Amino acid sequence: MNMANKLSLLLKVLAVIVEVIKKDANERKTAFDPKPYFRIFTNIFNHVNSVNSILVGADLQVLASIAQSFHALQPAKLPEFCFTWLELVTRQDFMPKLLSQDDHEGWKYFKPLLIDLLRFMEPLLRSGELTELVRVLYSGTVRMMMVLSHDFPDFLCYYYYSDLHDLIPPHCIELRSIIQKALSHIMMTPGLEYHPI
Repeated sequence: MNMANKLSLLLKVLAVIVEVIKKDANERKTAFDPKPYFRIFTNIFNHVNSVNSILVGADLQVLASIAQSFHALQPAKLPEFCFTWLELVTRQDFMPKLLSQDDHEGWKYFKPLLIDLLRFMEPLLRSGELTELVRVLYSGTVRMMMVLSHDFPDFLCYYYYSDLHDLIPPHCIELRSIIQKALSHIMMTPGLEYHPI
Protein backbone atom coordinates (compact mmCIF):
# COMPACT_ATOMS: atom_id res chain seq x y z
CA MET A 1 0.00 0.00 0.00
CA ASN A 2 1.53 3.33 -1.05
CA MET A 3 1.57 6.46 1.11
CA ALA A 4 -1.39 8.08 -0.69
CA ASN A 5 -3.55 5.02 0.01
CA LYS A 6 -2.44 4.94 3.66
CA LEU A 7 -3.34 8.61 4.09
CA SER A 8 -6.66 8.05 2.35
CA LEU A 9 -7.43 5.19 4.74
CA LEU A 10 -6.49 7.38 7.74
CA LEU A 11 -8.85 10.11 6.51
CA LYS A 12 -11.69 7.59 6.23
CA VAL A 13 -11.00 6.23 9.72
CA LEU A 14 -10.90 9.77 11.18
CA ALA A 15 -14.13 10.70 9.39
CA VAL A 16 -15.89 7.67 10.89
CA ILE A 17 -14.55 8.49 14.38
CA VAL A 18 -15.76 12.10 14.09
CA GLU A 19 -19.26 11.01 13.02
CA VAL A 20 -19.49 8.43 15.80
CA ILE A 21 -18.45 11.02 18.42
CA LYS A 22 -21.00 13.55 17.09
CA LYS A 23 -23.79 10.96 17.06
CA ASP A 24 -22.93 9.68 20.54
CA ALA A 25 -22.71 13.20 22.02
CA ASN A 26 -25.98 14.30 20.40
CA GLU A 27 -27.85 11.22 21.57
CA ARG A 28 -26.48 10.99 25.11
CA LYS A 29 -26.15 14.71 25.90
CA THR A 30 -25.13 14.98 29.57
CA ALA A 31 -24.58 11.19 29.79
CA PHE A 32 -21.94 11.37 27.04
CA ASP A 33 -18.63 9.78 28.06
CA PRO A 34 -15.64 11.14 26.11
CA LYS A 35 -13.06 8.76 27.66
CA PRO A 36 -13.28 6.01 25.01
CA TYR A 37 -12.75 8.58 22.26
CA PHE A 38 -9.80 10.09 24.10
CA ARG A 39 -8.26 6.59 24.16
CA ILE A 40 -8.93 6.13 20.45
CA PHE A 41 -7.11 9.36 19.59
CA THR A 42 -4.32 8.50 22.03
CA ASN A 43 -3.87 5.17 20.25
CA ILE A 44 -3.78 6.96 16.89
CA PHE A 45 -1.09 9.33 18.19
CA ASN A 46 0.89 6.44 19.66
CA HIS A 47 0.72 4.58 16.37
CA VAL A 48 1.64 7.46 14.05
CA ASN A 49 4.52 8.43 16.35
CA SER A 50 5.96 4.93 16.65
CA VAL A 51 9.13 3.99 14.80
CA ASN A 52 7.26 1.23 12.97
CA SER A 53 4.38 3.43 11.85
CA ILE A 54 3.16 2.82 8.32
CA LEU A 55 2.90 6.61 8.02
CA VAL A 56 6.53 7.50 8.76
CA GLY A 57 7.55 10.48 6.62
CA ALA A 58 4.04 11.88 6.28
CA ASP A 59 4.02 13.94 9.49
CA LEU A 60 2.40 17.08 8.11
CA GLN A 61 -0.36 15.27 6.22
CA VAL A 62 -1.17 13.09 9.24
CA LEU A 63 -1.14 15.99 11.71
CA ALA A 64 -3.20 18.15 9.32
CA SER A 65 -5.78 15.35 8.98
CA ILE A 66 -6.04 15.04 12.76
CA ALA A 67 -6.27 18.84 13.10
CA GLN A 68 -9.16 18.90 10.63
CA SER A 69 -10.90 16.18 12.65
CA PHE A 70 -10.46 18.25 15.82
CA HIS A 71 -11.86 21.27 13.98
CA ALA A 72 -14.96 19.22 13.13
CA LEU A 73 -15.28 18.35 16.85
CA GLN A 74 -14.80 21.94 18.07
CA PRO A 75 -16.35 22.97 21.41
CA ALA A 76 -19.06 25.16 19.85
CA LYS A 77 -20.43 22.12 18.02
CA LEU A 78 -19.84 19.58 20.80
CA PRO A 79 -19.61 21.27 24.19
CA GLU A 80 -19.83 17.83 25.83
CA PHE A 81 -16.44 17.02 24.29
CA CYS A 82 -14.71 20.35 25.06
CA PHE A 83 -12.46 19.25 27.94
CA THR A 84 -11.27 16.15 26.10
CA TRP A 85 -10.90 18.23 22.93
CA LEU A 86 -8.63 20.73 24.68
CA GLU A 87 -6.55 17.94 26.18
CA LEU A 88 -6.12 16.32 22.75
CA VAL A 89 -5.34 19.58 20.95
CA THR A 90 -2.61 20.48 23.45
CA ARG A 91 -0.96 17.05 23.52
CA GLN A 92 2.83 17.04 23.37
CA ASP A 93 2.74 14.78 20.32
CA PHE A 94 0.33 17.05 18.46
CA MET A 95 0.49 20.81 19.07
CA PRO A 96 4.31 21.22 19.20
CA LYS A 97 4.83 18.81 16.31
CA LEU A 98 2.29 20.63 14.15
CA LEU A 99 3.66 24.09 14.96
CA SER A 100 7.28 22.96 14.40
CA GLN A 101 6.77 21.87 10.79
CA ASP A 102 9.15 23.38 8.24
CA ASP A 103 8.26 26.80 6.84
CA HIS A 104 5.43 27.13 9.39
CA GLU A 105 3.33 24.79 7.26
CA GLY A 106 1.50 23.50 10.33
CA TRP A 107 0.41 26.97 11.47
CA LYS A 108 -2.54 27.14 9.09
CA TYR A 109 -3.90 23.90 10.56
CA PHE A 110 -3.47 24.90 14.19
CA LYS A 111 -4.83 28.46 13.85
CA PRO A 112 -8.46 27.29 13.31
CA LEU A 113 -8.22 25.18 16.49
CA LEU A 114 -7.07 28.14 18.57
CA ILE A 115 -9.83 30.26 17.04
CA ASP A 116 -12.36 27.47 17.77
CA LEU A 117 -11.37 27.55 21.42
CA LEU A 118 -11.37 31.35 21.76
CA ARG A 119 -14.71 31.69 19.93
CA PHE A 120 -16.25 29.19 22.29
CA MET A 121 -14.76 30.86 25.36
CA GLU A 122 -15.46 34.47 24.34
CA PRO A 123 -19.18 34.69 25.26
CA LEU A 124 -18.56 32.69 28.45
CA LEU A 125 -15.77 35.06 29.49
CA ARG A 126 -17.54 38.23 28.37
CA SER A 127 -20.45 37.55 30.72
CA GLY A 128 -18.06 37.65 33.69
CA GLU A 129 -20.02 34.95 35.50
CA LEU A 130 -17.70 31.98 35.53
CA THR A 131 -19.07 28.61 36.57
CA GLU A 132 -16.65 26.01 37.93
CA LEU A 133 -16.60 24.23 34.55
CA VAL A 134 -15.83 27.48 32.71
CA ARG A 135 -13.03 28.21 35.22
CA VAL A 136 -11.46 24.82 34.51
CA LEU A 137 -11.71 25.36 30.75
CA TYR A 138 -10.30 28.88 31.14
CA SER A 139 -7.34 27.50 33.14
CA GLY A 140 -6.67 25.03 30.33
CA THR A 141 -6.85 27.88 27.80
CA VAL A 142 -4.39 29.95 29.84
CA ARG A 143 -1.97 27.00 30.04
CA MET A 144 -2.21 26.49 26.29
CA MET A 145 -1.54 30.18 25.63
CA MET A 146 1.42 30.13 28.01
CA VAL A 147 2.96 27.21 26.12
CA LEU A 148 2.37 29.01 22.82
CA SER A 149 3.85 32.24 24.21
CA HIS A 150 6.93 30.45 25.49
CA ASP A 151 7.57 27.95 22.69
CA PHE A 152 5.90 29.55 19.66
CA PRO A 153 5.69 33.32 20.28
CA ASP A 154 6.02 34.01 16.58
CA PHE A 155 2.85 31.99 15.91
CA LEU A 156 0.86 34.01 18.45
CA CYS A 157 2.22 37.32 17.19
CA TYR A 158 1.60 36.46 13.56
CA TYR A 159 -2.12 35.86 14.08
CA TYR A 160 -2.88 38.09 17.04
CA TYR A 161 -4.06 41.32 15.36
CA SER A 162 -5.65 39.68 12.35
CA ASP A 163 -7.47 36.77 13.97
CA LEU A 164 -7.20 36.55 17.75
CA HIS A 165 -7.41 40.08 19.16
CA ASP A 166 -11.20 40.46 18.98
CA LEU A 167 -11.82 37.02 20.46
CA ILE A 168 -10.27 37.90 23.83
CA PRO A 169 -12.54 40.11 25.94
CA PRO A 170 -10.81 43.27 27.25
CA HIS A 171 -11.19 42.23 30.90
CA CYS A 172 -9.25 38.97 30.31
CA ILE A 173 -6.02 40.59 31.46
CA GLU A 174 -4.21 37.29 31.96
CA LEU A 175 -4.70 36.13 28.36
CA ARG A 176 -3.82 39.55 26.97
CA SER A 177 -0.69 39.69 29.14
CA ILE A 178 0.46 36.32 27.82
CA ILE A 179 0.19 37.59 24.25
CA GLN A 180 1.90 40.87 25.14
CA LYS A 181 4.77 38.81 26.55
CA ALA A 182 5.02 36.95 23.24
CA LEU A 183 5.02 40.26 21.34
CA SER A 184 7.77 41.60 23.63
CA HIS A 185 9.80 38.44 23.17
CA ILE A 186 9.66 38.79 19.39
CA MET A 187 10.63 42.48 19.53
CA MET A 188 13.55 41.86 21.90
CA THR A 189 15.02 38.64 20.46
CA PRO A 190 17.69 39.02 17.78
CA GLY A 191 16.93 36.90 14.73
CA LEU A 192 13.19 36.75 15.35
CA GLU A 193 10.99 38.99 13.31
CA TYR A 194 7.42 40.04 13.82
CA HIS A 195 5.47 40.06 10.58
CA PRO A 196 1.95 41.37 11.18
CA ILE A 197 -0.54 40.44 8.49
